[in-house]
Amino acid sequence: MQYRVPSTTALTTGSESRGPYASTGALLLLSLILVGCGTTAVQVTSGDFPSPVVDPMPLQLGVHFTEEFRRFRLEESVPQRGDWAIDIGVAQVNMLLAVLPGMFERVVEVDSIEPGQIPTSLHAVLVPEVKEMQFAIPFQTRSNFFEVWIRYEMRLLEPSGDLIASWPVTAYGKTRSLMLETAEAAVRDAAINALRDAGAFLAIGFPRQEELRPWLERELAAFDASPRGE
Repeated sequence: MQYRVPSTTALTTGSESRGPYASTGALLLLSLILVGCGTTAVQVTSGDFPSPVVDPMPLQLGVHFTEEFRRFRLEESVPQRGDWAIDIGVAQVNMLLAVLPGMFERVVEVDSIEPGQIPTSLHAVLVPEVKEMQFAIPFQTRSNFFEVWIRYEMRLLEPSGDLIASWPVTAYGKTRSLMLETAEAAVRDAAINALRDAGAFLAIGFPRQEELRPWLERELAAFDASPRGE
């Protein structure tokens, strides 16, 4: 059985869609006013992250989560609305651990990417990094949406530690303010939607990345030539 590399196509995410709306709900407006008195802490620790509906590649992948990635927090001050602290570290790890096993035959966590520490049985190791995160509340956008944007850099390494390729993954999530009773819950929901968007974009886009094609074609050709691929 041969695994074919998909042809390169233009990829889009929810980050391209926007839509202005009118007012916010009374409860949310009150919660946003109260936010101005201190720091609003948003803990995003869980979410429903489905496995992607794609054909798994017959490859064994390692994934390395740095401490910074595991504990990622965005801290930002919103004029007239106080300080915000949004923790997505746990949730983004959970998202990748839900998505990657649907993309590859086997996925294992790798504690270190130092030379000699990566198992040679793996075809590659993925190292994700948050390069930028932003959020917006209705007070800022004059809409009734809470919005979250995340930009990742994905690095794929050889078992030797050498870089195969790096590429961006962008994500966008939003929640209508009228659907939830607190600003914290609305931002949390928007962040979860952004993480789902990132997972979908990663799953669909991975085999179509131009930077990955030489490596991917080589590894899949080796699989096709093996007894398992015949």
